[in-house]
Amino acid sequence: MAKPVYFQWQNEILCETIYPMREEKLRDFLVYFQEVDLWAEYKDKTDLAQDIQEYTDAQKLAAAAGYKLYSSMKAYFMRPDARAEYLQFKPLDADELAEINKLHDTFITYWPKDIRGERNFVEMQIQSWMNHRNLIQNRIKSRKRRQAAMDPEHPKYAPEKEELDLWENVSFPMAEHELDQLHAFLDTYEVIEKRKLDWYWMQKRGQTPAGMTEAEFLVQYKPENPPTARDVAIWKAQAYEKSLENKNQYELLDEIHQRFMREPQRYPFWLQYMVVHFSGMRYASAHGSWADPKDLLIRLRAPDIEEEVKKLDDETLAKLCAEKVAAYEEPNSASRPKLADATEKEWTQQLGWYLPNVKSNSPSTRRRGLTDLRKAEDAYEIRSKPTQEVLDTLLKMKDRFPGWAWKTIVKLTPLRLTEVAAPGWEKLTPEEEQESYSRENYPLRAIIDAWANFDATAWREEHGRTHELIVTRAVCNETAEHIQHLRGHLPPGGLTPKPKWYLSNESEKKVPGTPPPYYVKPTTAEQYTPGASVLWLRFVDSKPNPWQVAKLVETKEKVGLLPDNFMRKKDGGGKNDPGWKYKTGEITTRERVLVSQDKKKKQRIRQQQFLRWIHEATVVEVAETAEGTVVITYETALPDDYKGTSSIGTFKKPLQYFLSDFMVEGNEDTYNRSFVGYVPEGQLPMEDIKKMLDWGKILPK
Repeated sequence: MAKPVYFQWQNEILCETIYPMREEKLRDFLVYFQEVDLWAEYKDKTDLAQDIQEYTDAQKLAAAAGYKLYSSMKAYFMRPDARAEYLQFKPLDADELAEINKLHDTFITYWPKDIRGERNFVEMQIQSWMNHRNLIQNRIKSRKRRQAAMDPEHPKYAPEKEELDLWENVSFPMAEHELDQLHAFLDTYEVIEKRKLDWYWMQKRGQTPAGMTEAEFLVQYKPENPPTARDVAIWKAQAYEKSLENKNQYELLDEIHQRFMREPQRYPFWLQYMVVHFSGMRYASAHGSWADPKDLLIRLRAPDIEEEVKKLDDETLAKLCAEKVAAYEEPNSASRPKLADATEKEWTQQLGWYLPNVKSNSPSTRRRGLTDLRKAEDAYEIRSKPTQEVLDTLLKMKDRFPGWAWKTIVKLTPLRLTEVAAPGWEKLTPEEEQESYSRENYPLRAIIDAWANFDATAWREEHGRTHELIVTRAVCNETAEHIQHLRGHLPPGGLTPKPKWYLSNESEKKVPGTPPPYYVKPTTAEQYTPGASVLWLRFVDSKPNPWQVAKLVETKEKVGLLPDNFMRKKDGGGKNDPGWKYKTGEITTRERVLVSQDKKKKQRIRQQQFLRWIHEATVVEVAETAEGTVVITYETALPDDYKGTSSIGTFKKPLQYFLSDFMVEGNEDTYNRSFVGYVPEGQLPMEDIKKMLDWGKILPK
């Protein structure tokens, strides 16, 4: 029996599409907090004898396993023909296999003479192969665009589609598999490289032990210094991470739940919600990922109302208008519409517009007034219904919709939870596109388009109101905004207004709590309060949009967007000075003149950059680990792993990364200043949070 689906990540197709790094980011959360806890356990521990013995035994096994894996991976890449490795791919792409064999030939021909060049050589092959993999990826994207624009009846459509299927289902997976092999080989150097270097220099100096081979030397474990508490803590964290490798999302969530239960004060509700529902979600704007199902039902029913009123003769129209006026003007009328008792300005205004027209002596004005009033009544009635009731109504109407329309409705509403059963749920096929543009589908297409495009940012207000999981993607500020909704706040959208929002809270002092609201240029770890936003600045080559631009703003301590030494360079330097010159204003810019290195013709190149808010993250915890002080955050990132998958989740970086103004210390080109804004938790939406953190639904038995 299939498990019930309460949340989109429980639908296997949606999880695969929406959460490309689901397990990875759930594991990261567990590992980061385990590292903190292990260091807390071991940093002051004095009796380490047993731990060190276990650590030493484990390192001996790791040395032997590392050498074995290194040898097998090297042997694989020294194999001229990799066909046996790819027999699982059917049909086998002979052209891609030829490319793989060319890579192997490069290993055979140019393998370094000794260990000193090996890692660098493997890294170079990885970069080269990633370029090859990306070419296939781009070829697939290009062919998909061509197919989408091509008539399915075109003679080239079918053969090109067959070729696309081969690239997508065989060529690209083969290239990915070879990339996995390359990275597996590179990983072996973490274990093997130092020992191989030691052996190399021992050989050069004539110090190799008599009768010992390199292989025998490499499987030995002999630390230069006695193992410490730090070594033990790092090893235990690595072992814990290894233990999570094969666990699925439900097993990982179970471990996470146990953590939450053990230390509920450590993990605020907003963090629990985000870890469960956003971990591993893809990085892309939430705009346009949700549309209001109530708005759709209102739009679908409006033409029927218009047609009903249009068919009325003048006598019947006059009678119905009189009855409608009486229903509104008699408080105890049995036929009094819900709209008559509305108090919201939006609805009382509409009554003020439409009811006088219903009272008009002009048949055409009455007809228009009754049409508008009936539509407003219907809209108010639908708006008053629970969302699930509206979704159930749409589901009952499913047979009325052609495939392309139903697919669009499912994509933009929570109906996706139960209605998505196959890949391709987000994009219409060429056939579906063609059908949607047919003459008979025009009225429905107009309604669907108007609904889907009415307000791309509607998700923000809806999540702030219901706190349900309605988006299928998010970027950095949108992720942070979800968090602030859960903390009882409704911040403005985008990065640009965030500093002023935090400054306003700081000056108004309306939100109680300790610490009180603040906006600072941080200088200490203590200023990274859990729940605070970290806002980063960076110079970029293209002009930022209004939601990114860094407008002039200062902290209460008068710290601005640029450091003092940058500000002193606003007007300094002559025309031959290659350094940056800064200019503040509505958009802060910097310029410099570079001289090309072409010996024959040196050219002066003017470079201009723009200052923008580049990123927002939310502080989870500042913690001590065996590797130093780190800041754990919940945010979006573009991971630098070879799969190049962007994601949302828990991340950690050294404290110094947050405190420094530069990604590379002292390098002006890598300016990376950050500010911290904090507002204490407001009124938490506990009823909504309880629904979203119902572990009976998160982990259904």
